[in-house]
Amino acid sequence: MENKRAFIFRTRRLEVRAFAPEDHARLSEIGGKADVARMLSTVKAPWSDADVKSWIDESVYKQKLGYRAGVYLPDGKLIGFVGVGGTPPSCAFAIDSTYQDNGYATEAVEGLLVHAFEALDAQTLEAEHFADNSKSGKVLRKLGFQKLGEGIGKSAARLEPAPIVLYRLTKQQFKAAKHEIS
Repeated sequence: MENKRAFIFRTRRLEVRAFAPEDHARLSEIGGKADVARMLSTVKAPWSDADVKSWIDESVYKQKLGYRAGVYLPDGKLIGFVGVGGTPPSCAFAIDSTYQDNGYATEAVEGLLVHAFEALDAQTLEAEHFADNSKSGKVLRKLGFQKLGEGIGKSAARLEPAPIVLYRLTKQQFKAAKHEIS
């Protein structure tokens, strides 16, 4: 099944496109898993259709910072999402736990960074992950993010606030590492 959603960028193995209304059910499956939702700030487990639709509507791609988009395999299968927005701009990502450990998160986030720095002219991006989410930390460090410090964050899928690790990456640092979309 070919994916006809608005194209944003492509990587070697993935396409990142704007969400379509019918994506809400698949997003609910991905983000609504307890092991995924607890690593995100705004997602509940389970993730209701109404909440997913609202989440999609809050950050539609408009060719500027402040969007979330789907990460798709070439066959059109939605396997996760990426996003960048806020003040200061911060990037976020999630990959369905079934597809983790295949390098998809690193590839999708690298594409997001190229797009944000090159097409949308971001100068600095921040990111964070819960301290008990070592996989996300590994992705961020691999792409050149520098640790700023630690703090406390909240997740709609956690009962209590939890420790987070904070990162920053500048456009110059990213370019110096010669990252590019294949």
